[in-house]
Amino acid sequence: MRLFLLGFLACFLIYSPVQAQDETTSTDLLKTDVIWQRDRLDAEIVTLKQSYQGQLEEYLYKDKLFRIAYDQHQELQTLVSIEDMIKKGRDLGLIRGQVLITYLDLLRLKLIATEGIELSLKQNYLSRLEATIAYIKQHQTILESATDRDQLQAALNTFSIDQKALPNLGKEVLALLAIGNLQIVYDKSLVLKTDIDAHLKDNGTLDLPHIERSSSETNRSLDAAKMKLDLIWSDMVNSSSPNRYLLSFYDDLSRALNPLYVNLSQSISYLGELLSI
Repeated sequence: MRLFLLGFLACFLIYSPVQAQDETTSTDLLKTDVIWQRDRLDAEIVTLKQSYQGQLEEYLYKDKLFRIAYDQHQELQTLVSIEDMIKKGRDLGLIRGQVLITYLDLLRLKLIATEGIELSLKQNYLSRLEATIAYIKQHQTILESATDRDQLQAALNTFSIDQKALPNLGKEVLALLAIGNLQIVYDKSLVLKTDIDAHLKDNGTLDLPHIERSSSETNRSLDAAKMKLDLIWSDMVNSSSPNRYLLSFYDDLSRALNPLYVNLSQSISYLGELLSI
């Protein structure tokens, strides 16, 4: 029953991108390697979250400094005030880029760690995240070499034009992660149901009328969840524009996922009842 309980608890990790791990033996080298990679990802995600928080605070501080420098230049109109505004603007642009790099890298690691996502979609968004990170790093280099106000303004304007879709990219990945995490909940629930059936069969109680009815009802609930998940993935993959599909999904995330969430919650409740038999 310990295995069942561990699986049951894992089902509640709905919004966690890195799931709890199964126990392994020393001879199961492949599974051990996979768990080691997940543990490493988990540690990297925690580190990135801490870095992101610190960088965000620094960005807000440097944004304040830039606004002060800008206001002073508007008032003084001196060469010194221009130079100070350029320096503060460059500093603000650089920390903004670093915040974005860290945030996108965090999304990238979460995407890698979330196993429930359809592979072609995962690879597509990993490539987009990596390309965007590479662009921002290149932009950082340009900012660092800007020596006057015109160069700085040109670099910032170019970035704004080139990366207009950046906010949408983050939303699309977050929607993908939300769906993938619910897929993980379903997958773990299915494994748990198989383990429970095996346990009840070993005990000779699986064919008892009340247990058979409970098991069948649980199967129906899981089947309904699978149908909803399959439909979401099918619609997304077959969409002429998966990115617009995901963006629309994100904008209505609660309503779109609520039927599936309710269905999975019901399945988990049924599994809990079967565990207590």
